[in-house]
Amino acid sequence: MEIPTKFAQLQAVAARGLEKAMAAAQTIRPMLSGTRNKALTGVVVAIPLLATLWVVQLAYTTINDISAPALIRLGINLPLIPFFVTLGLFIMLGFMASNVLGQRLLDRMEMTLLRIPVVATVYTGIKQVIDSFKSFKNMENFKRVVYLDYPADGARLIGFVTGQFYDSKLCEEMTTVVIPTAPSPMTGIVVIVPASKLTESSLTLEEAMKLIVSAGLVVPKKRMAAPVPQPAELP
Repeated sequence: MEIPTKFAQLQAVAARGLEKAMAAAQTIRPMLSGTRNKALTGVVVAIPLLATLWVVQLAYTTINDISAPALIRLGINLPLIPFFVTLGLFIMLGFMASNVLGQRLLDRMEMTLLRIPVVATVYTGIKQVIDSFKSFKNMENFKRVVYLDYPADGARLIGFVTGQFYDSKLCEEMTTVVIPTAPSPMTGIVVIVPASKLTESSLTLEEAMKLIVSAGLVVPKKRMAAPVPQPAELP
């Protein structure tokens, strides 16, 4: 009868070991959960920093590589020199574009590029994107922020008023509104609606832009209504 006795002892030892393991797991679980939350928080904090560093590195590499090959052929292979040379060229182009003679020279260069079949298509497309980006970033083109009821009552789209005109056939004042898409406001639609169908928003242009770019994550700070003054009590 020694075998059953030893088997029972082994079962008891295994049960005690299992209980200790479960108790240890219960103790470690909150610690692991806290560590996981800290890790997720660290990832959320690191993503914007890493994205910023990546964009800066990409911009530096792109600008540096424009003039680096020509400078290397001239025997100049010092760090940062190609970067500043390229920046200098960009500044010169900016000065050229801001005066009459330089603008004429740039216009002739543009006309020459537009005569080349493949280059003309690529250049025109890129320039249209850049021009639309410049126009969209110019907040002066937007008059105010409004809401448009769509697709049902209570659901509202946010938009920017860009202009107004009177339609003589409809005999009504019409408003042009840009409805941007999120999180990239570079695309969107233009709608023309009667001015009476729009709801004015208390959001500023900057607050509305942050709301769109962040896909609703960055919301404006709550504004508390001003307290109504109470009438003074008579003595």
